[in-house]
Amino acid sequence: MMETNRIQPVLLPIVSPLIAIAAALLVGAGLILIAGKNPLFAYTVLFQESLTNYYGFGNTLTKTTPLLLTSLGVLVALKARQFNIGGEGQIYMGGLGSALIGLYVQGLPLVIHLPLALLGGFLLGAIWGLIPGYLKAVRGVNEVITTLLLNYVGQYFISYLVTGPMLAPGAPSPFSPKLPESAQLPTILPQTQSHAGILIALVAAGVLWVVFARSPLGYQIEAVGQNPIAARYAGMSVERTIMFVMALAGGLAGLAGASEVMGLKYRLFENFSGGYGFDAIAIAFLSRGSIPGIVFTSLFFGALRSGANVMQRSADVPVTIVYAIQGLTVLFIAISLALEGKKRLANNSVK
Repeated sequence: MMETNRIQPVLLPIVSPLIAIAAALLVGAGLILIAGKNPLFAYTVLFQESLTNYYGFGNTLTKTTPLLLTSLGVLVALKARQFNIGGEGQIYMGGLGSALIGLYVQGLPLVIHLPLALLGGFLLGAIWGLIPGYLKAVRGVNEVITTLLLNYVGQYFISYLVTGPMLAPGAPSPFSPKLPESAQLPTILPQTQSHAGILIALVAAGVLWVVFARSPLGYQIEAVGQNPIAARYAGMSVERTIMFVMALAGGLAGLAGASEVMGLKYRLFENFSGGYGFDAIAIAFLSRGSIPGIVFTSLFFGALRSGANVMQRSADVPVTIVYAIQGLTVLFIAISLALEGKKRLANNSVK
């Protein structure tokens, strides 16, 4: 019995998302049937295109990159019980940071220019995350409100820049001049859009796993999240920890924006994110605090995004079915969390 109790917390972060995804796909199959289409054929097309087709898998990796980096940022904040809803704005500011270094810092070799542009994206995203972190830690302002509002500030600020000061000469639509090759992430799968950003994302996931599993810093972040009063008595600075995790969360989302600009677009575009910051919130909650869970769920959401249009063309199934599956996945995991919370309250009341 004791062995079962030990194993369950380890397996739960892996099993719960799988059950939620399976349930969402099952309900999605019902929606496809209602639409008069074959769900088996639709799902076959969706996942064959996004996971087994060479070009489709390259597209899946491209879409997984910003999802993984931004959801890691959301997870870092959640470890300290901070809710970073600002991933979308942080993505935009990260894209701006990398574009500024890429376009206006000239004459550097690739080995210096490329990491410098990535650093610029990380730092500007971190600043965008630090603002609500400071307001929460020092002023007590709710971080959900500030991060949400800063999304719009970041997005519209980029729109202003690419329609004005940073607009490329003769551009037919709002975008900046093209980044030099020394500030472009290399492609990792030839003849696809898949770039080295996915490697950066996987390295970031590995580093964070080590931090939270093995390091004093990870212990401090989780201690502040679980019991800030006890953490303060233990000599930990709750305020500095909150500001640090929010800045780190913003920096990771900033890297997501940098990877989009440096690896995919090679320019700063208006509205280039496409909602990655909001999907990342769902991914972080689905993972239940598990770094491997974040990697798996980001790949799943990336595959859905990658194969959706092909499913619509080949199986005549609307893309909105994919959005419904994403929403249902989040709904089922939320139900699971609610039931677990109710069960814990019932057990505590019995004791």
